[in-house]
Amino acid sequence: MTVLSEPMHKKAPIVLTVSLIGFGMIFPLVFQYTWFDVTDLIRSAVSKGDSGNLILASALTCLLFSVQSIFLFLGVVLYMGSFGFETVLRRVSRFAAMVVLIAFLHWLSFLIHQLPWEPVSTVLAALISLLMVERVLKETGNYLQVSLVSIQVFFAFQWLNVMPALSPYSIGQSDIPISIKIAGLYLQSGTVLDFTGFAFFLPVISSAVITAILFTNYNQSMRIIRENHEKETEIQQMKATIMENRLYQEIYSLVHDLKTPLATVRGLNSLLAVAGNGAKLEEYSEHIENSVVKMNEMISGILYESARQKLKPQELVNYIRAQLPLEDSSINIDINLDENLPEIYVNKIRAARAVLNLLENAIVAPCRHLFKEIRFNVAACDGGIIITIRDNGTGIREEDINRIWEAGFSTRNTSGLGLTFAKQIIENHSGWIEIKSCPGEGTTVNLFLPSAANFSGSSK
Repeated sequence: MTVLSEPMHKKAPIVLTVSLIGFGMIFPLVFQYTWFDVTDLIRSAVSKGDSGNLILASALTCLLFSVQSIFLFLGVVLYMGSFGFETVLRRVSRFAAMVVLIAFLHWLSFLIHQLPWEPVSTVLAALISLLMVERVLKETGNYLQVSLVSIQVFFAFQWLNVMPALSPYSIGQSDIPISIKIAGLYLQSGTVLDFTGFAFFLPVISSAVITAILFTNYNQSMRIIRENHEKETEIQQMKATIMENRLYQEIYSLVHDLKTPLATVRGLNSLLAVAGNGAKLEEYSEHIENSVVKMNEMISGILYESARQKLKPQELVNYIRAQLPLEDSSINIDINLDENLPEIYVNKIRAARAVLNLLENAIVAPCRHLFKEIRFNVAACDGGIIITIRDNGTGIREEDINRIWEAGFSTRNTSGLGLTFAKQIIENHSGWIEIKSCPGEGTTVNLFLPSAANFSGSSK
């Protein structure tokens, strides 16, 4: 798509405005001979006594009046919209200025060409059109929609000019409409003209109203869709930011865990200086080596998500047990492991953090009992192991159970990312996780990890 330069972009409304108003001003001159066709139809109706020709003359008159009015109306609306008058003037003043400008252009065209125009019906049509398209202009500035509505309004109001019943109200006072109405009275067809004018006015103006309502509702719906899309995009960006912050928190926790082996290395190193025999030196050296290996594993787990190793479930559970932040004597965690568990293929640090998130949720879950009981079981199953965490807390409400995996959702004013983080890690290990809860009876979390022999590297 070609993008207009800034000067070109500003000139485009000016050129279109001048073109519309200019064509509206010269329209009577271009189609002046068409008015002779109107007068011929009136004469033919009188001479032949055919009211049908009178109806045709009325339709042609309405069409000629409407076309010029529409071009001038659209030119004025575009002019006012392009130069910001709608934001400077108040609503009543803006409408008055636009209607006066439209009437002035019609009067100026009349002075130049000496061809008829109808002030009352034209002003009424302009005012009604502005009322109908105001919302469209405000929300979208879609001039095609404005055109479709205004064409119907102007065409409908021009039919009022040929209705003899409206003559006392200064409607239809120019030469051609008066000639049509006189011919109608001569042919005793005044009632026919009134009925025909009303029959055209009512459905066309109703169509204009319906069209304006449809456009308004459509534009409002599109605006709501755009706003919802923008809000959804913002929410997704916020969730991504929050998740990124969560990852930083996890990394902070992992780095914090490095303090233990570092403290061990430092303490053993200080003992080396005072150790006198070789047996002690060898023992301290072995402890230092083990601590360094542990730190290396932890750093690899932090830096390399795909770094995995074959591991006995007991080793993973022991590491999790060592990281449990449990200082409350009213909380009892019962850990049970089946015998002959198959080896698993995991990133120990990340897998441990995922399980710790689940355990921490069970620890902080509200509980009506004097003591909180948390059962942590590891059992062998077909193709891997099942880790089950069961608590006797208050449980999760049924309406919340389907939302717990949403990033940012929380029932306890937390970040709402622990479960999302855990689910992501477990699925990255080709496992799955499910939560079952009954309000008042606690929550059960089942977590599956495939055995090393069955690990595929893709989520189930």
